[in-house]
Amino acid sequence: MKKFSNITGQKVPQEPKSDVKITEADIFKSKVMNLLDDFLRVQIYGPITRYHVAGTMKVAGKELFVEALMDLLDSKSNTEKIKLLESLKSKIKDWQVLDETIESISSVPDGLYKHKKIVQSLYNKYSEDSELLIEQTQKSAERINTVGNVYLRMKACESLYNNPEFDMEVLKQMAQKYQDRLDFLNQNY
Repeated sequence: MKKFSNITGQKVPQEPKSDVKITEADIFKSKVMNLLDDFLRVQIYGPITRYHVAGTMKVAGKELFVEALMDLLDSKSNTEKIKLLESLKSKIKDWQVLDETIESISSVPDGLYKHKKIVQSLYNKYSEDSELLIEQTQKSAERINTVGNVYLRMKACESLYNNPEFDMEVLKQMAQKYQDRLDFLNQNY
């Protein structure tokens, strides 16, 4: 983009640079996906017709497997996290920050803290376009297959209502998408 207009000679603002934050979870997911791509294979028994050869073949369910693996690894209870933070008090002088973190972890049920971080990440990633954010929330809700996780994700949205960094109306729409998924799962199971 040009910095100056040729006609008027005035400065033309540049588009804002998108600041994408890559978390450790994203790095772990990509590494696991690469391992799945490197070591898993599709094996076909029996005759191969031209339809099998002409089409693309891949291992289905890799994303679902990685999500389940992430849930398994993140399933540490809040008490284990609190014990870790308490052990840091002897090494870190600023106890107030640790006490606030411990209080925030203690005030929420197991798993809600993780889901709150996921909602915050989703919101921050797509906050520029609310329609895209709601669309991505719908896709996120459709990937969750357990009632407990959908409920926690909905509660995570609701817990951010009073946070001034987030638009309450958008959070309500996000919570509604998770509520719809929860209703769907309750009807089918």
